[in-house]
Amino acid sequence: MVFSVQQIKYEILAYIKEFGGEFHDYYVGIAADPKAELFKRHKVDEKKDPWLYKQTLTFQAARTVQRYFLEKLGTDGEPVTKGDEDTDCVYVYKKSERTKP
Repeated sequence: MVFSVQQIKYEILAYIKEFGGEFHDYYVGIAADPKAELFKRHKVDEKKDPWLYKQTLTFQAARTVQRYFLEKLGTDGEPVTKGDEDTDCVYVYKKSERTKP
């Protein structure tokens, strides 16, 4: 299901509130294949670590969501400036000693 920028912001904020911690305890990224990014690149444990991803309408919408969390709220993450229209998923996970940025 595809979500609007505002819906995704709200869901990620609710997610962070549910699992606790500060904004800098979370990593927000953009990917065409968010599961590969989460579980292979960042080494997130699918069963133990809190994680979430949402599909946006466009790459630009995904960038807008990511910029909000990185620049306004101070989450961790690498700003994504290039991507095609398949690069439309925003993902978030709570960092731990197991995960890799």
